[in-house]
Amino acid sequence: MRREKESESPMAVQVHLTSTESRLLEVLRNQPGRVFSRLELVALVMPETVVLERTIDVHIKALRQKLGPLSRQIETVRKAGYRFTAEPQRIEGVPG
Repeated sequence: MRREKESESPMAVQVHLTSTESRLLEVLRNQPGRVFSRLELVALVMPETVVLERTIDVHIKALRQKLGPLSRQIETVRKAGYRFTAEPQRIEGVPG
């Protein structure tokens, strides 16, 4: 059974994240702009778990689905990994 945590986005919308998703978001947000390889993310987020590096893609996908429009801050860097952008991208139809 998965433990779920509640996290608040900048727009104060409650999002229920698993512990792995929460750690993943924390790692990415702590160093905005830095590109993390899949292997680095696995080592930082799931250090005591033996998984394929592509497993991180599944967690990123789930995290993006839960974050909705804010998921645009998690960028895929082709052939390198993932990074969190400090500034949210402007979303049409949303004030701000």
